[in-house]
Amino acid sequence: MTANVSPVHRVVLLVEDNPGDARLLRAHLADVPGQPFELVHTTTLAQALSRISAGPVDLILLDLSLPDSKGLETFRSANAAAPEVPIIVLSGLEDEELAIQTVHEGAQDYLNKRDIDSRLLARAIKYSIERKLVEDALAHERDLFYTIFDNVPDRIFIKDLDSRFLKANRSLALRFGLADPRELIGRSDSDFFAPEHAGSALEDEREILRTGRAILDKVERETMPDGAVNWVITSKLPLRDKQGRLTGTFGISRDVTALKNAEQALGAERNLLRNLIDNIPDYIYAKDVGCLYTLDNEAHRRLLGVSRIEEIVSKKVTDFFPSELSRKYDADDQTIVRTGQPLINHEEPAVDRSGNPRWHCTTKIPLRDADGVVNGLVCITRDITETKLAQSRLEKANAELARNREELLRALTELQTSHRQLREAQGQLIQAEKMQSIGRLAAGVAHEVKNPLAIIRMGLDHLSAEVRADNAEAQLTLKDMTEAIQRADGIILGLLDFARPHELNARPHEISGVVEQSVAMVRYAARQSKVKIVRELEAGLPEVWVDPDKIKQVLLNVLTNAIQAMGSGGGNLTVRTRLRVLEDGDLERGTGARLAQPFHAGDRVVVIEVKDNGPGIPQDKLEHIYDPFFTTKEPGKGTGLGLTVTRKLVEMHGGAIEIRNRKSGGVAVTIWLKV
Repeated sequence: MTANVSPVHRVVLLVEDNPGDARLLRAHLADVPGQPFELVHTTTLAQALSRISAGPVDLILLDLSLPDSKGLETFRSANAAAPEVPIIVLSGLEDEELAIQTVHEGAQDYLNKRDIDSRLLARAIKYSIERKLVEDALAHERDLFYTIFDNVPDRIFIKDLDSRFLKANRSLALRFGLADPRELIGRSDSDFFAPEHAGSALEDEREILRTGRAILDKVERETMPDGAVNWVITSKLPLRDKQGRLTGTFGISRDVTALKNAEQALGAERNLLRNLIDNIPDYIYAKDVGCLYTLDNEAHRRLLGVSRIEEIVSKKVTDFFPSELSRKYDADDQTIVRTGQPLINHEEPAVDRSGNPRWHCTTKIPLRDADGVVNGLVCITRDITETKLAQSRLEKANAELARNREELLRALTELQTSHRQLREAQGQLIQAEKMQSIGRLAAGVAHEVKNPLAIIRMGLDHLSAEVRADNAEAQLTLKDMTEAIQRADGIILGLLDFARPHELNARPHEISGVVEQSVAMVRYAARQSKVKIVRELEAGLPEVWVDPDKIKQVLLNVLTNAIQAMGSGGGNLTVRTRLRVLEDGDLERGTGARLAQPFHAGDRVVVIEVKDNGPGIPQDKLEHIYDPFFTTKEPGKGTGLGLTVTRKLVEMHGGAIEIRNRKSGGVAVTIWLKV
C-alpha cells in the first residue's frame, strides 16, 4: 500500500490590475491536478510589495503594466523586494526584446497572456520554482567556492596550454605583491620568479601536458628576482574540458618555508648531536620499552665488539655480556621502565670485549612520550676503571702513609723516651758521681771524726767513774753527752755504710720468706706503737736472685719508717708479695723512682708492697726523700740516710722502688725485682 504524500502547498502572488485576466489565471491554477495553490491577488505594485513583506511567497505572477508602475521598472522593484522568490512575467504584448531583458535580469519566464493555459501555467510555475532553487544552490556553492578560493592561505592557480595564468586566488596575488588577482591573467611565472624557478615550473607543466599525469606534493625552492628564497610544497594537475581534452593545468602551492627552516635547523642539530654522541668517549645508547637496543654511539659499539648499529638494534644486553652481569643490567633496565625512576651515577662492575674486568659509572633515565608514559630509556656510561685503580692506589698510599706516620710517631715517642731516659741517666750519672764524691768525703770525715769521738767517749767513761752518784746535775750532763756521742757515732756509721763499696752475695731466694723474717724483726716495735701488721704473702712465687741480708736491711728501713710515721696512735700496716706482668701504665713511675736497669711491658716481676695508714708525706717534700741527710722526722730521730741507702740497695739488685702517697691516706712503698 502506497502512503499518501501530501502535496506541497504553494503561495502564488498574482499582481494583475485586469480583473478578467485575474479570473482567467485563477481558473487555470484551479485546474492544475494534484498541486494546491493559494492565490493571493493584488492590483498594484505597492500592494504586492506590502504582501511580500508580510509573509512568505513561493512565486510571483507579475504584470508589467500596473497603475503605479510600468515596464521593466515594475520587475526590478519586485525582484529587489523579493530576490529569493522566482518571478514569471505576464504580458499581453509580443515584445521579444523585453522578454529577453527581463530574463537576463532574473525573471524565470516570460509568458504571453493569450498563450497561457492550465498546463502551460502549471509547468512554468513548477519549472520556475525548481530552477530558482537550483540557481540559489549553485549561487551558494559558487559563493562558498570563491570564499574558500580567495581566503585560503594556499596559493591556487589555473593556467592555459602556454602556462599563462587564467585565474589565481588572492594569496598568490599577495605573494607577487599584487592588489587584485586579475592582474595575473595572461602573465606567466617568468614575470615574477627568477629564471631558476620559473624554468623548473615551466618544465613541470609541459611534462603534465605531455603525459597527462599529475605532479603531487613536490617540494620546491622558489627564488625571487631580489634573491629572496621560499620553500613550497606544490601539486599540479592537468585541466580538461567536458570532452576530456587538455586545456591547461591547475595547481595549489603551500608555503613551507618555516617548516623547511625548522627541518634544516633540526637536521643541523641532529647532525651536531650525532657528531657529539659519536665522538664522546662515554658509552651512549637507548632502549625501547622492552629493553631492546634502538641506537648507540661508536664508543658503545667498540665496547660490544661490533662495527654497525644494525648489529645491536633489537638485541638485549644479555646478548653481549656474561650472564651474571647481563642479568643485573637487564634487571636495572626493567626497574626503570616499570617505575619511571632514574638511576644516577651508579658504579658497577663490568667487562670489556676481551673479558677483562672494568668499572663503569652509569646513568639511566626513562624516556617518556607526549602523555608522560615511559616508552624506553636512554643511558650514558663512563669507564672509571683508571679512576678506581687510582683511588685504590691512593687509598693504599694513604694507608701506607698512615702506617708510616704511626711508625714515625712511635719512633718519635721512643726517641723522646730515649732522650728522657738519657737525660735521666745523665742526671743519675751526675748524681752517682756526686754520691760517690760525697761518699768519699763522708768516709774521710768519718775516719777523721771517729778517733776524736772514741777519745771523747773514753773521757766520758772516766768522768762517769769519778763523778759521785749523788751529783744529779753532773750525771744528767754526762748522760746527754753520751747520747750525743752515740748519735754522732750512728751518723758516722751511716756515712761509712753509704760510702763503703757494697758487694752482693746474691743467690736464688723465695722472697716471701725473706719478707716474713723482716716482719718478725719489727714485731716488737709494732706492738709498742699499736700497729697491726697484715701479711698477704703469696706462696709459690718464683725465686729471685737477691742478697737476703741486704733485702732485709731494705725492708727493716721501710717497715720501721712506716711504724714511726703512724706514731703512738697505731694503725694497720699491710705487707704483700705477688707475681705480675708489667704493663705500659706500670712503667709511669711516681716521684723519686729510678731504675737501675730498664723495665719493659711484659716483664715478669716479683712485687713487694708495704702500705700504712699514717699521715703520708707532704707533696713538696716527696721529691727530696732520697736526698742524703733529708728527713721528715723530728730532730734527733733520724739521720736522713735510710732511704738513700735503701734505694741504692734495691738498684744494686736490678730492681726499682716507688714511694707514693695513697689516695685513702698513708704511704705505699712498692719494690720490683725481676724474675
